[in-house]
Amino acid sequence: MSPKNQERTFKKEYARELLSIAEGDLGSGRVLFQNFGQEKSRAENVFFLCQQAIEKALKAVLCAYGLPVPLVHELGVLVSKLPDESAPHFGYELGALTEFAATRRYEEGVLVLTREEAGDVVQNAEKILEWAEDQISTQLG
Repeated sequence: MSPKNQERTFKKEYARELLSIAEGDLGSGRVLFQNFGQEKSRAENVFFLCQQAIEKALKAVLCAYGLPVPLVHELGVLVSKLPDESAPHFGYELGALTEFAATRRYEEGVLVLTREEAGDVVQNAEKILEWAEDQISTQLG
């Protein structure tokens, strides 16, 4: 992809669809969290699905604002594109989840992940989706 195409502008209404998809990803992450640590279950997938939910929620907010959406997985980049007054106060902390959208998808058991950490990630994703819903409702009515 050419650098010129690294960002795209979408119709503002697309924000609601993206948020709905984010809610589905979070729902799947919650189900996996309930089975955390069981045989034939990858702990990394809880983190991956929460990262995906957060990524889509951030992109949905950018859409609602009518801003170009970077076609990247890096949560820190997405947060940096939000208007300062609208950015979630814990947004930059989300950057640590980016590795679960890339490298960690192809590794198993290298990083020890705890149930407590997974629970924190699920809670952070829930907070971001609530924040995103408020932002989208404010922008689109």
